[in-house]
Amino acid sequence: MNIMKWSLQQLHKYNGKPIVFSETYNFEEEIKNIDDILGISVVEVSGEGWHLYDDEFRFDLRIRATLVLEDARTLLPVDFSLDLEVTETFSTDPEHRDARLIEKNTVDLRPVVWENILLEKPMRIVQTDS
Repeated sequence: MNIMKWSLQQLHKYNGKPIVFSETYNFEEEIKNIDDILGISVVEVSGEGWHLYDDEFRFDLRIRATLVLEDARTLLPVDFSLDLEVTETFSTDPEHRDARLIEKNTVDLRPVVWENILLEKPMRIVQTDS
């Protein structure tokens, strides 16, 4: 069961209490069509969500994973660790420019997690000798 996907009705039940979550995701399917990501560990996501007002919610996420990327010089696999802290706001108001639009009355954090992983992936990586 995915506990990081909620309907607006479920979110409203928290009524001032934090929405605490911890989940792991497998993004193996998503990397199949991305040439420069050779592998990805299970992604650990934890955090809290808050009902701000009306149909607006804030989620503070910690995303941890390891990407296996190709060394730009040797083409050998290189591990690249990610440890991200991300804050995302969701709203049903299409005019709220700083928030993600809640569609189909559902907040799903999986696409947000994947998007943040892709944003943090370096364009190229070179293994340093230690």
